[in-house]
Amino acid sequence: MNTEKIIKIVGQIQNGLDEIKKELGVSNTLTEEIKKNKPKLSGKKKNKAEDLKVPIQKLFDSGFFKEVKIDMDVSSELQKKLLTKQKPLRSSVVNVLRDMVRKGLLERVDVVRGKRTLIGYKNKS
Repeated sequence: MNTEKIIKIVGQIQNGLDEIKKELGVSNTLTEEIKKNKPKLSGKKKNKAEDLKVPIQKLFDSGFFKEVKIDMDVSSELQKKLLTKQKPLRSSVVNVLRDMVRKGLLERVDVVRGKRTLIGYKNKS
């Protein structure tokens, strides 16, 4: 089939659709409005993570890291003192603690609890 025939057939189909719309009383603007007002299904909205640098810095300034603390201790302390809006993720806490180690504020220490060895953080002496 050549392109001219295809274009002619598509034009005939379009004319037929226009006639059906006229008979049903449906206008192009109405279908466009329906498409515009249709809710988008974007799924669950992600919460933006809270910046934990400031609250952990407050703990550091108050002397919280004089003794060795693991990331879970830091998370629970942030919750107790209401320094964060929601429970902080461990991975976010660890990222901030690693950054503080790089800056020379804290040092990493191995903590043995039972059979497991955890990484603790304390003030650099």
